[in-house]
Amino acid sequence: MSAIKVKELNKYIKKYIAMDYLLSDLEVEGEISNFKLHSNGNIYFTLKDDSAKINSIMYSNDSLNLSFTPQDGDKVIVKGSISTYEREGTINLYARQISLKGIGNLHEEFLILKDKLYKEGLFDEEHKLKVPYFPRKVGVITSPTGAAIRDIINVLRRRNSSVDIVLYPSNVQGNLAVSQLIAALNYFEKHPVDVIILGRGGGSLEELFEFNSEELARRIYKMNIPIISAVGHEVDYVITDFVSDLRAPTPSAAAELVSMSREDLNNSLNLIMNRIRRKIEHDLDDSTLNLVNSFKSMNKSISQNIDVAKIKLNSNKDKLILKSPANILYFNRLRLDDNKKLLKKYNIEKKIIESFKKLDDLKLALDLAVESTIKSKRYNLLLQETKLKNPSFSNCIFLKNEKNKYVLSIGDIKVNENIEINFIDGKATAKINEISVWGDKNE
Repeated sequence: MSAIKVKELNKYIKKYIAMDYLLSDLEVEGEISNFKLHSNGNIYFTLKDDSAKINSIMYSNDSLNLSFTPQDGDKVIVKGSISTYEREGTINLYARQISLKGIGNLHEEFLILKDKLYKEGLFDEEHKLKVPYFPRKVGVITSPTGAAIRDIINVLRRRNSSVDIVLYPSNVQGNLAVSQLIAALNYFEKHPVDVIILGRGGGSLEELFEFNSEELARRIYKMNIPIISAVGHEVDYVITDFVSDLRAPTPSAAAELVSMSREDLNNSLNLIMNRIRRKIEHDLDDSTLNLVNSFKSMNKSISQNIDVAKIKLNSNKDKLILKSPANILYFNRLRLDDNKKLLKKYNIEKKIIESFKKLDDLKLALDLAVESTIKSKRYNLLLQETKLKNPSFSNCIFLKNEKNKYVLSIGDIKVNENIEINFIDGKATAKINEISVWGDKNE
């Protein structure tokens, strides 16, 4: 038998391997190393165990279907086929699917659901409710016999015993868990609390997987009460962690988040009281200053108005003095003296007597007119001065007798006379039945 070329050998090996149905569709377990993601989308890595390794390739059209990004150190199960690369003569594992070992399909379901709900916006921050700063009533959904409820109660009682705890017992794993967890949420929707803690203690992925339920996630998203997801340990993540309003690494941490210690509460109250006190003092200082300034401005305005009124009053008094009966009589007597001289000259004594009588009548009428004018002026000036000193004074009332003259004295009216009473918004008519004089009429 003649020798064959290397190329022909590698080609034969490739053909022989392809004929083995087992090697065309198999699953291989191992650890990823030398992971490389090519710019064209192909993935190159080495799959190894404690005693062997094999080069592996996943082409871009298959890598697009991965639910996670592989990395060095991952324990995986690779599904694919065995073939050779003729030019190098190497045997390669051509991967079609890669899943994490120990998690397998459950983890893939988790990643697929997480991606789906994320794209729908169920994890968006804008939809999350704010957990109250100081809740008075806390709802807890968990197993009544697990460590989670004991931890939650211990933390809440230690930090603030005034917080009320409402426990809705539920299975947290198994076939009945999801339906009971949803029933608990429905209960608290009808019997509201300030915040809900949904959680359980640690466990394997399989034990925590009820909290990856799509139905449970969508019910949490529709709740109108803030929900804290507290499932497993700090390294554990489930779907409820992303869709809830807040994630706590453990049930105990959730209890810490919803309970303010008495010391923290007292400090917060003292801080609030100090802020209120400073605010009140600041407002009082501003109000006092404004009030003082207002009084100063008002007093200045009143003083100015009173000074103006006094000037007007003095001016009117001067005018009244010039028109007083004594001054008028004095000037008339001067005229009389001159007239007497003329009368004597023309010897008309009778006319003089008549003139004196008319003069007496005029003097009496003049006295009455001047007295009435003085009273009227004095009343008006008093009214003006009252208005200036008291700006709120507006109820002005005045009377008129049957002669349509202002009634300023008891002497201006008589019994059985009708008088007109004028108000600021109308007038009325009254009849005088009786007159009483108090003291001197000049008072």
